[in-house]
This record gives sequence, C-alpha cells and structure tokens, in this order.
Amino acid sequence: MAATSALVLAAVVDVPAGGDVAQAIASARAGDVIRLGPGEHHASLGRRHGPLRIEGAGVGVTEVIAPEGEDALVVEAGEVELAGLALRAGRARSALKVLGGRAVVEDAVLAGGEVGAFVQGGGLEGRRVDLFGRYALLARESRVDLTGGTARGDLAGVALLSGALVLRRFAVTGRAEEAGITIAGGEAELDDVVVRSPGPSGIAVTGAGVLRASAVDVAGATEVHVSPAADVEAILGDCLHVRRGTAALSAATLTGCGGAAVEASGGSVTLRGVDAVGGEAGCLVLVDAARAELVGNVCSGRGPSVVAASGAQAVARMNRWRTDPVLWVDCGSGARVTLGRGERVAEPCRPGR
Repeated sequence: MAATSALVLAAVVDVPAGGDVAQAIASARAGDVIRLGPGEHHASLGRRHGPLRIEGAGVGVTEVIAPEGEDALVVEAGEVELAGLALRAGRARSALKVLGGRAVVEDAVLAGGEVGAFVQGGGLEGRRVDLFGRYALLARESRVDLTGGTARGDLAGVALLSGALVLRRFAVTGRAEEAGITIAGGEAELDDVVVRSPGPSGIAVTGAGVLRASAVDVAGATEVHVSPAADVEAILGDCLHVRRGTAALSAATLTGCGGAAVEASGGSVTLRGVDAVGGEAGCLVLVDAARAELVGNVCSGRGPSVVAASGAQAVARMNRWRTDPVLWVDCGSGARVTLGRGERVAEPCRPGR
C-alpha cells in the first residue's frame, strides 16, 4: 500500500531550457521525475537525496552546464536516476559526485574539468555512459558497475583506488599520462573491454590492486620521453604493467606495446589464452620476485618471449613461443621458468646446463 501511494503522489515536473532548474528540484518530492527539455540548462543540479529521477530529451539534446566552480550534481543519499542527458562541469570540478547512496545512470555523458564521475562511499551503476575528465572515472571505497560506454581521461581513463569496479562491453580510449586503466587498490573485473592508445600503460595494477579480466583487447601503449636530466631517456609502454599487484587475464589480446606486452615487478600474474605481441623489452618480463602462471598463451613479436630476473618465478604449460630467443632467465638471481606439459623448448637453469 505504501509503494502504491508513493506512485500516486509522484509527479513529473517539466523544465524547459532557461527554466528554473534549481527551484524545480528543490520543490520535488521523493519519487518525482524532473524532465529537462531540449537545449542548454545553465545550472547545477545541486546536492541531492533520492529517490529522484532526472531525465532529458537525449544525449546531445539536453545539456546541463554547471556554473564555474560548481559540480553539476552531487548525490549524497538514497537513489538518484539520470537518463538521456549530458552533465558538464568546469575546471577542477566533477560532472557527477556520488558521496553516499547510489546513482543509476543511463544514456548519458558525464564531462568534468577534473573528473567525469567521482565516487566515494557510494555506488554508481550505469549503462551506455560516456565519461570525460582528467580522470574520466575515479572511484574510492565504493562500487561501480558500468555496462557499455567509454572513458577518456588526461591522467587516466579509469582509476580505482579501493572498493570494487566492474566494466562490461566498455572502451577506454586516448592518451593518458598514467594509464588507460589504473587499479591502485580494490578489485576490478573487466569483461569485453577495449583499451586503445592509452599512453605509457594500457592497464596498470599496483599495490593491493586485484584485476580479473576476460576478453580484454589492449593496443598502442607507447614510450614516454622524460627530462634529459633524468637517469633514463624514456619509459617504455607496457600493455599490462603489474607492480606488486595481482592480475589474471584470459582470452585477451595485447598488441602494439611499446615496451613489453606484460611486465610484472613483484606481485602475481596469471595468463590463460592470451595473444601477446612483444615490443622493445620483449613479450613477458618478470622481475623483483614476481610470480607467473602461463597457460595456453601465444607470444610473438620481439623476443625474448619470457624474461625472468631478480628472483622471478614462472610456471608455463601449453604455450606457443614465436620469438627468438624464447627464454632469457637470470639463473644466478634465483629466477626460474619451470616448463610443464606441452612446452617444446629446453628448460633453463637445470644443473649441468
């Protein structure tokens, strides 16, 4: 009965372009629908508590442009729905902030001068959402679940600091200073995700970050030139870079990698059914006691297929190595590559070899 009463009392409030958006939202009751007409609405949607639905006439038709120095929308509690519109915010601001409760977004553009969508302590669920900003998506202590859409960021397309992230049928494009996707903490699950021309790293997993990915296609990580005063001339681009994190990839493709297809410095890597093309550094590079399980992969391009140094350990089965040389293992450091069923090359570091 209570739910039926809420539906009866809910109202649809139409706001034309140039209308008083702030007043319409301020006077809205729980469960109301704010319908923004075609055109530009120069206003912030403010700090909101759900339940509330805000919808436009379509992406590219309805745009909400926040005043300078303000976020376009801040969700603090309850559930707020967005559909069929673009939210835009200026320098150092976010198009959408979720600080509590949950935002449900469908068919929308979120473009912020600093962050497209910033989620901390709340949840974001989206379908067909395009994100833009210095960080297109930045999430901490939250859960984000996006299906369909794109992300393009100047520093990173997607950055997870803690919490949980799920991306399905998603694309991350464009050159970023850090990586296309950065997993610095928390757990990320990627399914049918494309990362294109991401800058120095396609996917970076660091610290306590955990990545599980299937049907991921990463291409075009490139070297980044640094100051002539630095110790190195350039940092080579890895399609997947793991530094003390944990990453598991299956049925993935890594191509056009400037450095290595996969580089692990410490941490743990599992590759199953990965087609990898090595760059300047080779195909798979394992250092600093990294651990790797390699099953049913194909390595081609520049060799070696596997570089293992400074105590790194790898177990390999049923792989196809199409480089010359195939293995380069620093046996004196304690590094080892153990070859199992289906391997056709000699195992290095055996006594007497």
